[in-house]
Amino acid sequence: MRVSCKIRRYYDTLKYLKAGQIAYLVKNRLTRGKATVTTMSAPDCLPLSLWWEELDADPLYLQRFDVEAILQGDLTLLHESKDAAGERSHLWNFNLHYLEYLIPLAAAYRRTGEERWYTGFKNACLRWMRENKEGRGDGWHPYTISLRLTNLLICMDGFGEILRRDGEFARELEDSMYAQYLHLQHNLERHLLANHYFENLKAVLLGSLYFQEESTYNKYRNLLRREIKEQILPDGVHYERSLMYHKIILEDLVRVAGVLSGTDAEFSGELKRTMQRMADAMYALEQGFGRTPLFNDAGDNVARPMECLLRGLQEHFGIVPTQPARQDFPDAGYYCLAGGDIRILLDAGQIGPDFAVGHGHCDALSFEFSLRGEPLFVNAGTGLYQGVQRSYFRSTAAHNTVVIDGQEQSECWGEHRVARRISDVSGSCGDGWTEGSLTTAAGKRQKRRIELDESSGVRILDTVCGHAQAYLHLAPGWEYDLQGSRILLRKRPGAPQGIITVSENDVLRVHRDGNLSLYAPEFGQIVEIQTLEISWEGDGTAHEIRIEFPEQE
Repeated sequence: MRVSCKIRRYYDTLKYLKAGQIAYLVKNRLTRGKATVTTMSAPDCLPLSLWWEELDADPLYLQRFDVEAILQGDLTLLHESKDAAGERSHLWNFNLHYLEYLIPLAAAYRRTGEERWYTGFKNACLRWMRENKEGRGDGWHPYTISLRLTNLLICMDGFGEILRRDGEFARELEDSMYAQYLHLQHNLERHLLANHYFENLKAVLLGSLYFQEESTYNKYRNLLRREIKEQILPDGVHYERSLMYHKIILEDLVRVAGVLSGTDAEFSGELKRTMQRMADAMYALEQGFGRTPLFNDAGDNVARPMECLLRGLQEHFGIVPTQPARQDFPDAGYYCLAGGDIRILLDAGQIGPDFAVGHGHCDALSFEFSLRGEPLFVNAGTGLYQGVQRSYFRSTAAHNTVVIDGQEQSECWGEHRVARRISDVSGSCGDGWTEGSLTTAAGKRQKRRIELDESSGVRILDTVCGHAQAYLHLAPGWEYDLQGSRILLRKRPGAPQGIITVSENDVLRVHRDGNLSLYAPEFGQIVEIQTLEISWEGDGTAHEIRIEFPEQE
């Protein structure tokens, strides 16, 4: 029985893939572990203008890194130290190979002019080349190459003249980068597609400009144009429906468009129009929350902050978010609701594109809720890609939605796989309301409607058949105080600021420990919060949860 269930799960996962993905999965299995040539003689190179003060010297971005510690070899990435006890996560090793932590060294050099920052950059590059000369392992994974090549090109532009004067090292670095660039072209992640494949194409495109290979540029220009058309939905949201990856892809387009503005006006113009749509979506979906909304895989310490992306877009392209901000994003399935001090973002969309749901969560019909510009109800986040808690963070109960009969909305398994998943998903919004509906993987029908009323209150109406468990995850600093069928919302320390009212027959429980109390605002950062569980027996009629915020005296 266990074997047949496993076979079915694989079938329910693989049947959604494109035919080409299956072929490349087989190819990857056959070629995995083979060594590559790690140095080549690079052709003459053309420096690229990839350093953006708004993106690379932004204080909010740079605060993620301790540059003095980096200089001493004391590296902390995603809140995880290089010297921490125990085995480091696969995600940490990937971030190590990105070499993104060298960008803050370039920023420090540009700010101070002190040569020690360049020396730190040079030593780190030489160390990476020495430790990865065998051409195997995470350092030669196509995704790490894609991000590392881009980050090195940013650093090379950032250091500028001091690097150009160091001719022997510059040549050695370019030879290594050329080998990586060639290896990447033979190992594109066509089995995964989505943001991985996008990063591959972007890196090769930038490399073709740097190494002045026109035929490669023309080929990858066409490939990237095709991916942009597919991956950026008509409403401007990236099709994986992660607002973190949305910002990463937007930054990619910013870098490419900046380089091409004087050489390929046609493609640059297309990119600018796409960036406008993406900027509109990013601003409309994130404004008023104070951070990246946590739908699907997302966290605040990976993509560049929205604020610096907006500054760069305005300064270099004259792109500013269209006003008034759009409220509905039907292609992605996001719907905004705002009134007074309240802002709500509802997810009433698919888990992702059928063939690329590795970053998907069971978060359909969940919402994020901010009060006076600060998070109040939050989804649990992501926190990690490897580890025992990965399955929880992707689960239905980790989001502000409803579990029906103890069954998951979609069958998430492994680190990045989904077998059976939600269907018949739809959503809409209007003046003072938003709603959505779906059918779970187990065939359960679910509907949710959220309404704002004139007294600054919120009504959440859930319609299900079966045993229902709704979850409301409080942001850090807030706590629940149960008083019968009323639940007070307190901001520690202080008087109650909100009241939740449910039916007298509902069963209430506040989780203050265990998985249901976990919250990951950033990757590698997991803190404890309080989560309210509201249980009732659904009979197909609307069940009401009311949230009110009485005026403070």
